[in-house]
Amino acid sequence: MDVAIKKVAERDGRERFVLVNASTRKVLTVNDVSEATLRRFFHQRGANDDLIDECLDRARLQHGESARKANVPVNQASETMGDDDLLFELGLEDD
Repeated sequence: MDVAIKKVAERDGRERFVLVNASTRKVLTVNDVSEATLRRFFHQRGANDDLIDECLDRARLQHGESARKANVPVNQASETMGDDDLLFELGLEDD
């Protein structure tokens, strides 16, 4: 499955992201997560820092473009996920 990173918000000075299926655009994560969580997740699957940086940069760029188009306020009270919960929510936690 092709997975893409999408930036969805910035709260308390930290960016928040979700993972989406690149072909269907269906969100795979239940809640948003931090950059550190995404890096840890992809490092565990063998991705290198350059690839992760490129994906995060693309997500930031696309978020900036969509924010300029829509100019809709972000729900600051939306539910967020702790940094250690991404693997669990995806069903990929280490045993």
